[in-house]
Amino acid sequence: MVENIPEDIVKDFQFVCHLHEQAVCDHDKCREFSEYLSELLIRFEDMEFYRLADRIMSILLNCKPKDASHCEKANLVGAMLKEITKEMHK
Repeated sequence: MVENIPEDIVKDFQFVCHLHEQAVCDHDKCREFSEYLSELLIRFEDMEFYRLADRIMSILLNCKPKDASHCEKANLVGAMLKEITKEMHK
């Protein structure tokens, strides 16, 4: 269970999850998603939430924006985002 995650970070993570839903077939949104998620990774590391940071790093490793094609790992990344969301709300 994760405790004491500031509300602004929870909201930013929710925004990133919503952005991922839009990014599946949109290369620009996909890049934007990766950039925002990278910023969240740094914030989690700075606050010493290393378990969440590791999970976000796993998402970033699976997220590879491609021009003019559907994301092959959209379902996997979406499931990973949902698991982190569940953990953040425990």
